[in-house]
Amino acid sequence: MKTTIRTLIAIITLSMLVSCSKSDGDRITDVLNQCAQTSHKAAAFNSSPGAQANFIAAEGQKVDVSKCPADFRMAFQAHVLAWLQAAPYLANDNLGTSFIEGLAAGVTDDPRYIGQAGQQAAYAAQQINQTYYALTQIAAKYGARIPRSIAGE
Repeated sequence: MKTTIRTLIAIITLSMLVSCSKSDGDRITDVLNQCAQTSHKAAAFNSSPGAQANFIAAEGQKVDVSKCPADFRMAFQAHVLAWLQAAPYLANDNLGTSFIEGLAAGVTDDPRYIGQAGQQAAYAAQQINQTYYALTQIAAKYGARIPRSIAGE
């Protein structure tokens, strides 16, 4: 009788533990919440967009996504890589570069130099947005909640 009660208690406890484990959507939501916190920290920096992008990429690499589904992990890494690759282009899009582009265009009589840094920064930002969109589509597939701070709401 005691063995039966102990077995029953063990089965109930085990079933409670299994039902309390996090779903894929919950784990993804946790990752996205960490990213939202990183975005808030980066926005608080009084530094260049390139430095902010480097910070976001570095912090993104620290996020543990090992328990998330494989397709989300791959999309997350692509998104972190987009931030890392965008950093130098975002850093280069500044007043000094614009001046040099204008000077080069004037000296060479070639207007193609004007706005190149801005175009490269815009393309880098587009890559970030594309990888983010892919990431949120996968997150939604698993029922994850996208934090308002990074969903643009």
